[in-house]
Amino acid sequence: MGAHNFHTSEYGKDAAEAFADAQSEALFEYGHNPYNGTISTVHDFVEIPLEEGETVDQWASRVIDDPRVQKWEACAAVKDPDFKEENGRWYWHFAGWAAC
Repeated sequence: MGAHNFHTSEYGKDAAEAFADAQSEALFEYGHNPYNGTISTVHDFVEIPLEEGETVDQWASRVIDDPRVQKWEACAAVKDPDFKEENGRWYWHFAGWAAC
């Protein structure tokens, strides 16, 4: 089977909560197939910060080449610097490789 890159976002009080919510949403929308091509096919995340002057889209393109970001393993996570905290929850971005 193959893989393709993904970029998804979710609110959470921390990255772990946002990751769990993003996975739950993907499972609801795309099912429990382990090759559904979403964030639900990875098992963890690693926080990789934005570089100075980098946009979130540039970050998403860069982190897919990071050796810590692997299909079935971990995706990258970063807190969005342009969104303010809302009711104790921050906006998080996740990018990586999904099994498909």
